[in-house]
Amino acid sequence: MATNTVDQSRLVLNAFAAVFENNLLAKDIVSWKQFDSEMNERNGLKVSEQVGPRYLVYRTTGGIKDLTAGVQDTTFGSETFVCNDTFNSSMGWGDFERIKNIGDARESVALKNAATQLAEQIDAYVLQIAALAANNEVGTAGNNVAALADVTAAYVRLKKEGVEDNDLRMVLSYDDQAALASSVIGLAAPDAMVTSTFRQGFNGSVGGVPTMFTQQLSNITPGTRTNGAINGANQNVNYKDVAISTTNGQYMTQTIACDGFGANATIKDGEIFSFSTVHAWDNRLQQAQTHLQQFRVVGDATADGTGAVAALRIFPAIIIGDTANNSAHRTVDIVPADNAVMTWRGTASTAYKPRVLLQKSAITMCSADLITPATDTTKRIQLSDVPLSVRMWRHSDFATGAHSIRFDCALTANVHDR
Repeated sequence: MATNTVDQSRLVLNAFAAVFENNLLAKDIVSWKQFDSEMNERNGLKVSEQVGPRYLVYRTTGGIKDLTAGVQDTTFGSETFVCNDTFNSSMGWGDFERIKNIGDARESVALKNAATQLAEQIDAYVLQIAALAANNEVGTAGNNVAALADVTAAYVRLKKEGVEDNDLRMVLSYDDQAALASSVIGLAAPDAMVTSTFRQGFNGSVGGVPTMFTQQLSNITPGTRTNGAINGANQNVNYKDVAISTTNGQYMTQTIACDGFGANATIKDGEIFSFSTVHAWDNRLQQAQTHLQQFRVVGDATADGTGAVAALRIFPAIIIGDTANNSAHRTVDIVPADNAVMTWRGTASTAYKPRVLLQKSAITMCSADLITPATDTTKRIQLSDVPLSVRMWRHSDFATGAHSIRFDCALTANVHDR
């Protein structure tokens, strides 16, 4: 007589991972990287990635470029990526012990809900990072994306900023979907099981861009600031001084002195402003763009009692073409003059919801395998579509008789080359 032995832990984890992965819509929005021998616990799960140099190209008629004064500098930049966030879902042992086979595991409401809600929370986290990462915004803050022209405006801005067409993704709200109904082209439907069981991700396209409609886009609530102004002229920097980042998200950022915000006014991370005379710079044509350069605030700031902020961190850094190296990495046509007024997106203290059009590589999800506990029963499974693992850990307390199970994964969204 033969006996079939079912590894209950393996069945449960496989079922959890299947539901989790199929509900994890973020896997198709951003790029993924799993920590390996280079990115490990010995360096604090942190790694720097090289940013290649840029060079000016000179045209010389009737001869060759005179390099008596020397060749151009080569400056390699670096961005820092980390993995320091964990996401967890858990349940009581009573739910777990009723799962005796793979069929029961799939049908378990508790298991399905735990996996789905874990995926939803990670999606919300990724979408928040994506929505607030950029320094470029078009349209009117707070308005719906109500016409194909709104989508086109965002696409045109990306193209002007040198973004290629590959792997573009768009995330809009359901209100936008209603307004754009006639412009949405349906993508091929998945099989009936997936359609009926899992949340749908990119189920349409607008203007040829795969588009997700969701309720999980995050609001940004601007601070209490008034317009304010830059405090001091010539606050530009050299590229070589902002090219090396040892802190996540601070490549090509700088700090500026500014004032006029009102005593103790607040400025929130992700807010965007511009100066009325400072235009973005096209490094390919080496000429000013038609749109104003927009700057993103990196990190929260609070003005002092006089309404001044001594060091407001912004992206991109203000780089002008006063050297060949700076010209190759130039960001503005002119440096803002002293007391140049800062015009902000959105109304102070009033929330609005940015939508997202991005290239997948703009956000890198860094993940890592969590360690295997020395006690209890634990298993880990690698997802099939993205480099992310889920660890299941079962625990029983001898003293209290309590039984529990938890599911954990480690991942952090990193902004990659804004």
